[in-house]
Amino acid sequence: MKLALLGLLAPLAAGSAPHLVARIPTGSSPGGAVSAFGGVWIANDGAGTLARVDPGTNRVTRRVRLRPGVFSVARGFGALWVVNYKTNRLTRVDPRTGRVRSVRVGAVPFDVLAAYGRVWVTAWEAGRLVAVDPSSLRPRSIRLGARPSGLRAASGALWIGFGRSATAIARLDPRTLRVERIPVGVRSPSWFVAGTRDLWIQAADHVLVRVDPDTRQVKATFSFGRTLARGAAAPDGTMWIPDKEQNLVYRVDPRSGALLGSFQAGPGAFFALAAHGSMWVTSYAGDDVWRFSP
Repeated sequence: MKLALLGLLAPLAAGSAPHLVARIPTGSSPGGAVSAFGGVWIANDGAGTLARVDPGTNRVTRRVRLRPGVFSVARGFGALWVVNYKTNRLTRVDPRTGRVRSVRVGAVPFDVLAAYGRVWVTAWEAGRLVAVDPSSLRPRSIRLGARPSGLRAASGALWIGFGRSATAIARLDPRTLRVERIPVGVRSPSWFVAGTRDLWIQAADHVLVRVDPDTRQVKATFSFGRTLARGAAAPDGTMWIPDKEQNLVYRVDPRSGALLGSFQAGPGAFFALAAHGSMWVTSYAGDDVWRFSP
């Protein structure tokens, strides 16, 4: 396993920063985001709302009022799914009517993902993964261990990150619910980059770990930045990795791991989303989402 500065692995690619298309106020402390039902939906932690942005006008066209603490959001089974770490609930939101239903899922839910016939929630303090039936909202709890965090569906399995002192991720078979630990050699492998073939995992604040989901082996480990957050693959083939401490986004080549440069984003740049031909980055220390043309 190799740990190095990305900038030393390959020459930096020349080119200008992506074009900032719009800064769209959505509400205090925007966190997670998802593209669904013709819009981009932003979970606003401080405001306690789910805001829908129209990608054609770059304006908020709907706000679903929930409660402060909404953090992660997913789409699936004809609905939006939002977790609230203050109320310990998963909420189902009907995108057409705004009607909501909720279920308690365990202490401090962290991430949510709809896949393999269920809605999955990591409960950070409870140390559990909760599988929720999307129709009945009946939960089933699976013990994982301390501080499960980010979620990713890939290669027919569910992948779970962990915070704090953990040095492994978990692979869960969605049919048998069997859990397998995959050591990655770096503490706190928390978030998964969305939309990539391999698993790219943000760990130890400033590390990216690359894992092959088929062989379940670590391919490389790279270090850069200060406090990396939730990244995503962009339409131009690069990975965008926000750094919430530096208010930056790093662009990374997923083939070589080479750092291609960085550019300014909003305060507390936190969550990157590819949608409607653009990249969207939420400003967790602010109140808006920044839309870029990659």
